[in-house]
Amino acid sequence: MTLKERLIAVCTAYADARKLSLSRVSTIVFGDGKVLSRLEGNSDLTTSRYEAAMQWLSANWPEGIDWPVDVVRPDVRGEAA
Repeated sequence: MTLKERLIAVCTAYADARKLSLSRVSTIVFGDGKVLSRLEGNSDLTTSRYEAAMQWLSANWPEGIDWPVDVVRPDVRGEAA
């Protein structure tokens, strides 16, 4: 699984848990509603944006919802859990 696929999987799980569209999650996490849809295509992003997004998602993960199994979850200090 690529980093882009991991990010999309986590964002999709977050969107499903919060009953939000993926574009809304993209807006919340990146400040741009089209980032995730572009990533599903051929677009890319920097590692710092990836890490910041994963950190935000981990820190704001809905209680009682499982984090995707195939993706390492960063703890709130930014380290892999």
